[in-house]
Amino acid sequence: MEEQKRGKTAPLPVKGLSSSSGSNKQRTRNPKVYGHIPGVEVGSWWASRQECSEDAVHAPWVGGIAPGERGAYSVAISGGYEDDIDDGYAFTYTGAGGRDLKGTKAAPKNLRTAPHSFDQTFEHNHNKALKRSVETGKPVRVIRGYKLQSKYGPSEGYRYDGLYVVKKYWREKGLGKGGHLVCKFAFVRIEGQPPIPVNPDKEG
Repeated sequence: MEEQKRGKTAPLPVKGLSSSSGSNKQRTRNPKVYGHIPGVEVGSWWASRQECSEDAVHAPWVGGIAPGERGAYSVAISGGYEDDIDDGYAFTYTGAGGRDLKGTKAAPKNLRTAPHSFDQTFEHNHNKALKRSVETGKPVRVIRGYKLQSKYGPSEGYRYDGLYVVKKYWREKGLGKGGHLVCKFAFVRIEGQPPIPVNPDKEG
């Protein structure tokens, strides 16, 4: 199954980017639930993270993990970490933290793509939530973004690829120059869902 091209009929209408003043759309679904969001089909596509959040599939506009008391509600795979490996129906995911987001005089806007400067830990609220997902077995919604360098990543926007379970967690030395420890999680897709589109324009 090849990637669905923009402009073709999608399970959810392809919506235009919101204005800089923000969206006036009110969320009608609750993102703090485990499992599928009612009315949102696997394979649904959005032009922006904001629109995905408005439809309650992945609430954070920037963060990759939406934490909950009994595990993470959702994660976004968008190429933020060189440690991530995506095989479509299974992938490894690098946890949160380990980066200085405050910036420096030389780099005042040190964004979430900054290199690791200290070890990640499972005490971080987002990593703790994914660890809890292993313990409870609660399903996690997964979206893939256009920055993902994988044949399963969309060319544009963000796509909902269904439910996964987190099978295990561990810490290991990251691939970055600093060699700091990172939290790792192994995801496996739940069977019986629509196939994941393959993007012929990407390798990985």
